[in-house]
Amino acid sequence: MIADQKTLDVYDKYISDYQKLISKELKDANLDIFMKMIERDGKVLDLGCGTGTASRELLKNGFAPFPIDASLEMIKVAEALLEIKPRQISFDEIDEHDFYDAIWANFSLLHIKKNKFSDILKQLFLALKEEGILFFSLKRGVGERRDKLGRFYSYYEKSEVEKILENANFQTKNYSEGVSIGLAGDKESWMGFFCEKIK
Repeated sequence: MIADQKTLDVYDKYISDYQKLISKELKDANLDIFMKMIERDGKVLDLGCGTGTASRELLKNGFAPFPIDASLEMIKVAEALLEIKPRQISFDEIDEHDFYDAIWANFSLLHIKKNKFSDILKQLFLALKEEGILFFSLKRGVGERRDKLGRFYSYYEKSEVEKILENANFQTKNYSEGVSIGLAGDKESWMGFFCEKIK
């Protein structure tokens, strides 16, 4: 399993704090854009589903979410919220081919080591149907490090990500950016990429 155990331990330990943080967040504009890019009834992999809030919105709007997370405590909360069974698996355990219409990976792929990022994108490419949509968000910056809670993060610049996406046969259809305060209390810049699988 590629998931960083220390990062999972932090999420399991601070699950209540995480729930409180998520409950205070406003409606996710990126999720609204994402849902407009895919067909209703579409199968959507919620990659790193956390407490299940995105999957809940997907369900409400007529999509079929498939939530996964490597954190046991996140899975428990998501299952109670959604009344469907999320899978507790790591990103590298995704083995579907030509199955999903779209993949939502909001602030989840940033926990992968940079030397594994391209490999995971290849797996997501295979899991998507032709012209499938992938959204993911990353923190802006350079290098890899742990935050003060102990979570592992990889940081990227836009041009760096665009080159990786081109090599992985994804075309960027839309882009967003912003600044947020996360669980550790730090204000950090982020980037969001809306991509389409190309041949």
